[in-house]
Amino acid sequence: MSVAVSGPEGRERLLSAGTALVVVLIARFALGLVALVGSAVGFSVTAFPSGFVATPVGQFLGSFAFYPFPFYVASFVVLVAVRPLTPRSDLRTVVRHATVAGGVGTVALAVVGIVPGIVLSISGGTWVNLALYLTTIPLSAGIVDTALLVAGAVLARLWLGGGDGDEVWSVAREARADDATVDDATDADDDTAPPAFDGPRPERVVPTAGRGPARPVEPPERPVVPAHPAPAPDDWSRFAPPTPSREDDR
Repeated sequence: MSVAVSGPEGRERLLSAGTALVVVLIARFALGLVALVGSAVGFSVTAFPSGFVATPVGQFLGSFAFYPFPFYVASFVVLVAVRPLTPRSDLRTVVRHATVAGGVGTVALAVVGIVPGIVLSISGGTWVNLALYLTTIPLSAGIVDTALLVAGAVLARLWLGGGDGDEVWSVAREARADDATVDDATDADDDTAPPAFDGPRPERVVPTAGRGPARPVEPPERPVVPAHPAPAPDDWSRFAPPTPSREDDR
């Protein structure tokens, strides 16, 4: 875990987390504004005896700023220090980190809701309010805010210079560059011709059936054939005189 927020990397974390949180604030503001307009149309002083908190403006501030404030602080701290976001993070990491930050923010809503839950339970004479502030109320708000935070983190990553198209769900670009370098080197080695072998031919070694070191097998001797054979001697027998016949001997 790194908590350093100084330097270029720290500024990138702050800018990414802040951009993701701004999306949540904008969505919260829009939802609260719509609810404010609807509450103002049918507002009646006698129908809201609880004071400023029950007025349309009080409900707007409560839903936009007061109640979700612990979620804002906890999720921002997680995105900056515990599970940081950077423009170079892939979308899998962005979604995972934003989801973790939203879960921590939801837990913060439940922890902070202990105090109003106890107060309302004591004033109302029932502990149901405490159970609601620990379960359904923080969960209903936390699920919506976590979804908005994930969408904001994705938009922040794309807006601040993330990957394009097919790159966003894949591994880092550095890994792909290394793979390409290895492939190029392999192709270059395959294209080159093997070096010529000018030394003497090594003797073939045949392993023996028994134990002991293998002995070299000598190649069979070959007859020496002269490069230019000597010419055959001239045959003068055809010029010899004829052999006398037997009749002359008589």
